[in-house]
Amino acid sequence: MHSGFCTVKMKSSRNDGELNREAFGVRGACPRFSACVLPRKSAGKPALQATPCAMGRSSSRIPRMKLALYFAMMLMAALANGAELPVSQHNFVVIAHRGDHTLAHENTLTALQHAIDAGVDYAEIDVRRTADDQYVLMHDGTVNRMTDGHGAVRELSLAQIRALTVRDPKRPQIPPDRVPTFSEALGLIKGRLNIYLDFKEGDRAAVAKIIRDAGVARQIIVYDDVDSVSEWHRAATELALIISPPDGIKDPKQLIEFATGKGIEILDGNWRQYSREMVEAANRAGVRIWPDIQTATEDTAYFAKVLALGFSGVQTDHPEELITWLKSKNLR
Repeated sequence: MHSGFCTVKMKSSRNDGELNREAFGVRGACPRFSACVLPRKSAGKPALQATPCAMGRSSSRIPRMKLALYFAMMLMAALANGAELPVSQHNFVVIAHRGDHTLAHENTLTALQHAIDAGVDYAEIDVRRTADDQYVLMHDGTVNRMTDGHGAVRELSLAQIRALTVRDPKRPQIPPDRVPTFSEALGLIKGRLNIYLDFKEGDRAAVAKIIRDAGVARQIIVYDDVDSVSEWHRAATELALIISPPDGIKDPKQLIEFATGKGIEILDGNWRQYSREMVEAANRAGVRIWPDIQTATEDTAYFAKVLALGFSGVQTDHPEELITWLKSKNLR
């Protein structure tokens, strides 16, 4: 028996933006030559090709190489089964939290327009169902914080919500606005901006239909809780999912098994819950991690600290400042 190396290459025809667009290469170890020659996938699936190993011995590297091969197999499974991501023009994805609301009210058409003007890749928006089965943009379960009204979104009709004024007593310099419908938001961003949809409340199949009817399915990723994954897979197989991993996951292998086992294309969560090793393992396995970095004190030192972990995108409350910093580092 020999202990050598083999080069395993996987190619996919999927177009999922600038990252990992064409091919992925890993190095793996095999205890026997025959184990290196893996069969091709059928037409339409990622093709797995292998080349013979060098016959030299390197037994001390076997565990590391086996781990690399494991991640390669996880990548193949993800490419074969996952939904395609919206196309992004940039290698590093900038997501504007609730739109660019530094100079506008959150979850408004104005905030979305500011996000488009700033050149972000995605805007995150929150969607809830009204009492008469319409869908509006609102983060909170009630309209109390964001408007001059009171009550739960689910207990108010669309007409009642339409009559409200969006305002922020803490930022009186920002002009008043109104609560948009989900359909209005999709009409504004069509062909201009990708959307990170935070599904708060309602019927998932109905929301998927609104997305399809608007003709923007290739611009949407969906955030929801992990228990909803199978329902989204039934309702909208074409929509990629972004899910926060359980707090108990600290090991790279567990992280990849969670994402690929659930059919999740992107991982979310607080950036501090990830180690460099976890992020690198996810990158090798083709699983993106786009964490939340929102804080009142986002500055250049903070951006540098976050990006040092190797993320391929982040969600921020200060998208223009982040984009300016990325450009200064030739990262955009």
